[in-house]
Amino acid sequence: MPPVDSMVRRVTESLRQPTYLAAVAAVLVAVASVTYGLANDDLLTALGALLIVPSIVLLYRIGSQGDVEVDAERRRQAN
Repeated sequence: MPPVDSMVRRVTESLRQPTYLAAVAAVLVAVASVTYGLANDDLLTALGALLIVPSIVLLYRIGSQGDVEVDAERRRQAN
């Protein structure tokens, strides 16, 4: 399988995970908040957006654990 097809498949599979979608939404909110804060010289808003980062990390890790379980189940079915 060519690398591009593999990457597209992984992206589409990951977008089906609700936790990944929530993580992407959190990243967008954080980036928008930092951008708004820096554009308007509002340091408190820009730094406050960094409080979202732990949520992003947790959502990504939870989604990754789901991927591990799905891969393990596929291996069991293949054997």
